[in-house]
Amino acid sequence: MYFSADVIAATLHAPAANVGRHWPLVVEALDGLRILDPATEAAAIATIGTEGYTFAPEREAGTEGYFRRMYEFKRSLGNTEPGDGARFCGRGFLPIRGRSQYAQFGKLIGVDLVEHPELALEPAHAAKILAYAFMLKEVPKAAQADDWVKVRRLVAGNLEGWKRFSAILGSLLRDLPDPA
Repeated sequence: MYFSADVIAATLHAPAANVGRHWPLVVEALDGLRILDPATEAAAIATIGTEGYTFAPEREAGTEGYFRRMYEFKRSLGNTEPGDGARFCGRGFLPIRGRSQYAQFGKLIGVDLVEHPELALEPAHAAKILAYAFMLKEVPKAAQADDWVKVRRLVAGNLEGWKRFSAILGSLLRDLPDPA
């Protein structure tokens, strides 16, 4: 673990108790997939800090009507049944959305997230989901190459949140060891 909970909490202005409780779970999940290195840690911290402000797994905000409009019967998300929009809304450190992602990540972490989507909010599960998403999208490779625009695109699908993401990185990268 390169970054301490104190450094992360100060950088993100996040509750120190949340960082202290959840950061070791994220590190353990990244290490478990053998993708733990300082650049990937920085990418994880910046991602978590961009997706939310509390350094805790979060449920996407929205009403039943909002989720119905945004996600109901969206085949690209695997939502094929009535209620899937709200049932499979975004949850986690790096929110997963849609029946397909809940099934995919549930299988990877060994938890039935389709039957129990709320379990994606359990910190240990959310940490493993983030680590698997990083591995599958090859985020560590982009982070190690200092291609932070690519990291954000891989994680978010676009550059939404780039200003916050890059500001967090700016603080963290000053403390990264020189790879030489």
